[in-house]
Amino acid sequence: MSNLTKKIKLHYKLPVTFNDFTPIPPEKIAEVKNFFIDKYGGLSVTSPSEGYWEENGFVFKDTNLEYSIFIPKSDFDKKVKKDIPKHISRFKKDFQQLAILCYYYPVMST
Repeated sequence: MSNLTKKIKLHYKLPVTFNDFTPIPPEKIAEVKNFFIDKYGGLSVTSPSEGYWEENGFVFKDTNLEYSIFIPKSDFDKKVKKDIPKHISRFKKDFQQLAILCYYYPVMST
């Protein structure tokens, strides 16, 4: 059995529609997939999920794709973590969103 190593599982949830409910063009989604593959060497995409939140008495709903990447912990700490705010800003602009959900946590992986 292979040795387990410390990694970080990084998640971004990105919408499948703009705020006006216009679908995100497939080439924009492909561009994001290629970005993660080129930057981190791999990617998992989870089927669409729904997210809801309330703000100022209005309930918002998003349908999202979840992009997940496993990154060696040392690489994450040295290279990746500092770039997260820049990536969030890019995705907010590209997807015309007020906010982008991003989170990460430690895992053990081969």
